[in-house]
Amino acid sequence: MRGLFPFVSAFHLARYTVTVTVSPPRPRSSAPSDPSTPTHLPAPTRSRWQKPLLGVIGLSLLPALWLAYERVSFEQAQRTVAVVMDYPALKSQADQYGRDPLDLLAEYRAQGVNGVAVFEDVLGNWQNRGDVFVKSGADLLEQYPQEAFQPGKFYLAEARPGVLERLEGRFSIQPRPVTLAGREWQEWNINPTYLPVGPDTALIDTLKSQGYTVVYRPYDDPAVINVAADWPDVPFVAFNGTEVVGARDPERLEAVKAAMGSRIPALIEATTQKGLPELMEGRSAARMFSLNAQWQDTLLPEETASKYALAARERGHRLLYVRPYPTIAETSTLLTRTSELLGRAGIQTAVPQIASFEPSAALRYASMLGPLAALLLIGLSYPLPRLGLLVAGLALLGALGLNRFEPFGGMALVASIAFPALGFVLWRSRMAHWFTATALSLAGVLFVSALGAGPQSMLGLEPFRGVGLTLIAPLALVLGSYLPRQDLRQTARDLYRRPISTGDIVVMGVALAAFAVMFLRRGNTSAVGVSDAEAKLRQEVQDSIIRPRFKEVLGHPLALLGLGGGLPAYFPGLLLLGGVMGQASILNTFAHFHTPLLISATRMFIGLGLGLALGYVLTYAVRWGLKVWQSYGGGLCERGDGEVQVMEVRQ
Repeated sequence: MRGLFPFVSAFHLARYTVTVTVSPPRPRSSAPSDPSTPTHLPAPTRSRWQKPLLGVIGLSLLPALWLAYERVSFEQAQRTVAVVMDYPALKSQADQYGRDPLDLLAEYRAQGVNGVAVFEDVLGNWQNRGDVFVKSGADLLEQYPQEAFQPGKFYLAEARPGVLERLEGRFSIQPRPVTLAGREWQEWNINPTYLPVGPDTALIDTLKSQGYTVVYRPYDDPAVINVAADWPDVPFVAFNGTEVVGARDPERLEAVKAAMGSRIPALIEATTQKGLPELMEGRSAARMFSLNAQWQDTLLPEETASKYALAARERGHRLLYVRPYPTIAETSTLLTRTSELLGRAGIQTAVPQIASFEPSAALRYASMLGPLAALLLIGLSYPLPRLGLLVAGLALLGALGLNRFEPFGGMALVASIAFPALGFVLWRSRMAHWFTATALSLAGVLFVSALGAGPQSMLGLEPFRGVGLTLIAPLALVLGSYLPRQDLRQTARDLYRRPISTGDIVVMGVALAAFAVMFLRRGNTSAVGVSDAEAKLRQEVQDSIIRPRFKEVLGHPLALLGLGGGLPAYFPGLLLLGGVMGQASILNTFAHFHTPLLISATRMFIGLGLGLALGYVLTYAVRWGLKVWQSYGGGLCERGDGEVQVMEVRQ
């Protein structure tokens, strides 16, 4: 039980007579990784299958490595984005300043805009342009009390001859033609102002002739008969709201799917749109990033630019959907800063060429052997192999079950939970073993990428299932290897009878709080918020370099400190578990498949470098502090002359 929380209570020591002797001072070690320094960690168990299973892992790395190479080649060819300006918002700003929208757009084009989002026209747009009149029956009756206008109806008339001919046969709702007040009207039972009437072809043709990338934004209305029949010839379509056009009617959705042609649908960040997965069958999509207009107004232009650059550089977004600020000056600052950050990241503004990543299924199946071998080796390396195999089997079933027994996703999760634990299950007696554990985690990275990266997951449509488990399961796997080689019932009795001091409770409380913070601060939006100062620091770091992950910068030093030796009791075991969180974070980083592989690798290596440097500094500092405490702390220790050692304890 020495390695599993060997608690000793000060209360119990007080009941015993302690005989001590003073020995000469030990020679001071020059390095914290001195092999002679005890780590107080349970010795790992060796399995006779260790070398064969490590060999299987090594062989299965070959197909995984090739798949990683293909993925990097694919992603390097996808480094173009379109900065797309919202045209209605642009027109509103231009009207406010008395400017022509196209002239203002040309000004913004010099600052990086190369695309425009144009919404489908509604009848209200026609009225605003002076093409039609839409009047309520009540208003017309007040104006013409002698006429037979109906108060509950709406009336539509041409302001420009021939306009209403475009609406013939468009809607399932049939208006009634009437002649009142000396004019021909269409009498509607509903307000037709918001009925979609097709694209503004004149505007779209003008934008295309000027070289802009046009994103068309159609509306859905069940009254439209020939849905999508008049969509313009543009490269991208971005649907509005939470549904694609025709999502509620399978026949209409099939008509939309057929009408899409070569147009690419946009995947709007943080917006789940019903019908989009069905619409995407057999085609790819473009990830599109936008900010809510109300939220954007609370941010400085530089902050907004940082988010757009981050989306393009690290999250695979190919369309950056920009809304102008209330003022032209703020908008110019946003666009200029965004262009600067995109250029710094090597991303070009051009028409994005969208393709799908199609990895080889045979190579992915061959890569499955690595995670299976790693999980089996963990089980066989437990002090109680039967328990280890049971744990490994349950982990395998759980990973597959979470992924609905889809083999690639399930085995990617197995790799994410097995490889962070494997190194510390097999080796944990000196600081050099941190490098071994990290090397095995890097091998796990290749397996996660090979098995998890596919057309849907790289677009963010197929999320990695079990992300929370990737941070918890490795801890459990390593903790299980701490168990002594004895009957589990005896272990439970020993733990139950083990005296616990107030200090033990405090240490365990702090450790649990730290693990909780590390777990809750996962993902882009965590359950634990960040301070304004940290948010500012994050922005500065991510604008300058690729920001490392918090769990790695904290976890790696904890592992090095735990492996460095010299710490008493159960501290090394707790610290090593913190280090497992750091290793797990490495694999978790690569579970975001929409992030380019090289970006994730850069983030990981920055975290490793910082963690390694901090770990060695921390280990030296702690060892120095302990020596100072032992030499000058007073009490039982003689100052400078020797070290007090407890030699015998008698009741």
